[in-house]
Amino acid sequence: MDEKSSSRIQILEKFRFYWLLPLASVLVWWSMLVALMGIWAGKGYRIYPDQNPSSHVPYISDIAASGIKPLFIACDAVQGVFFVLALMSERYLRHKGRLARNRYTAEKVLSGFAIVFAIAGQIGLLLLSILDTYRHHHQHIINVGIFVAGVGLAGFCSFVEFTLLRKKYYETRWLRFSYVLKGIWFFVALGLAIAFACLMHRDDDYAGAVVEWTLGYWYGFFSIVLVFDLLPASKKSQARERGQGYLFGMDSHTQPTPDAGPVRDSSSDATRYDGSVPQPAAVPLDKRDGMAAHSQF
Repeated sequence: MDEKSSSRIQILEKFRFYWLLPLASVLVWWSMLVALMGIWAGKGYRIYPDQNPSSHVPYISDIAASGIKPLFIACDAVQGVFFVLALMSERYLRHKGRLARNRYTAEKVLSGFAIVFAIAGQIGLLLLSILDTYRHHHQHIINVGIFVAGVGLAGFCSFVEFTLLRKKYYETRWLRFSYVLKGIWFFVALGLAIAFACLMHRDDDYAGAVVEWTLGYWYGFFSIVLVFDLLPASKKSQARERGQGYLFGMDSHTQPTPDAGPVRDSSSDATRYDGSVPQPAAVPLDKRDGMAAHSQF
């Protein structure tokens, strides 16, 4: 390995701010949605060419395709890159032990599938922004489905992975918190996606547009959950969790198991979370000689 590759690896291992990746993703995404709503309001809440006149709320794509398509494409591409990098960073940090390690193959497979589905979803988002609803309506709708399905499956895989992690690191409050957030996000997103599909099928454009905007903002909360997932990788968070007995950066042979409870060390009144039995302190040689001489009398 050359010096450049070694230095890059050292930078990755020392970097503490991986949580900025999903934060940047959600900031770009929500800023884009707010900008689209602002443009629509600034134009007097106009009716767009592809919008149903009876619907008072346009779809996101209706606004994006009306003269601000380059902005829509750029924001979708940037947030997608940050989103995928956040999921990849989580896999990397678990592999390095800076987050709770995956101990079983199933967890690693689920994490890998989450990344693959996220990439597929982001490709669908990029394509739907390029193939706008005015000129390529059919292809646009297909890519909307790819985006929703890809991100939804990524969220599901991540939720199942955390279900398995939670069983092993049952004392880690941070994992429990992320597990609950992922579950809430996935089931709410699933309900919104089903409602959106049904409303689209019924040609209820007003309700469908409202649900689409809600689903769009709700998608951003996935990145917020990823921020909480990556925060423990920072050194300050790791030190705080170790102080509470929750170790993230451990080797696989020293990880806590549900059967190995805390062991109280009576000599130092310290608690060990690796299930090991504390050994008595070694006696210096000079004291051993004195003890042996004392025992002869």
